[in-house]
Amino acid sequence: MTDKDKKWLMIGSGVVAVIVIINLTRSKTDTSGSLEDPTGNGGNSSANAPFNADYVATNLYDIMKGSFTDEQDIMDALKNVNAYQFQQVIIKFAKQSYNTTTGNQYNFWPLTPLPLEPLKVWLRTELSDSKYNTLRLKYQSLNYL
Repeated sequence: MTDKDKKWLMIGSGVVAVIVIINLTRSKTDTSGSLEDPTGNGGNSSANAPFNADYVATNLYDIMKGSFTDEQDIMDALKNVNAYQFQQVIIKFAKQSYNTTTGNQYNFWPLTPLPLEPLKVWLRTELSDSKYNTLRLKYQSLNYL
């Protein structure tokens, strides 16, 4: 091997090393969402896939029960939930005590209980119009939201 060949081998090895390092350290791009389905469901969920509606309903409740709910947490919780599964979540969520004025479970009149509200009311109160409309489009076949 000549000195010229060794030089090109070293340059080639360096280029390969740089490419490998860049690929290993580069942050992954989230491609789960799209313009048609910004929630990221993409229609890939199957009604036959293992699904725990109770877990999703409890998770949504925990996200929304206090003040200052993060909308993105709600969207993330419903990201891979299709319409069939969302129907199960609605049933599991049932109706929970909710103060629609303050958007939480704080009751300023302890002698009267808070009204029991379905998931639809919780989502409508907690989400901005754009996020709520995104969910309405995603679950439009249910005519629930």
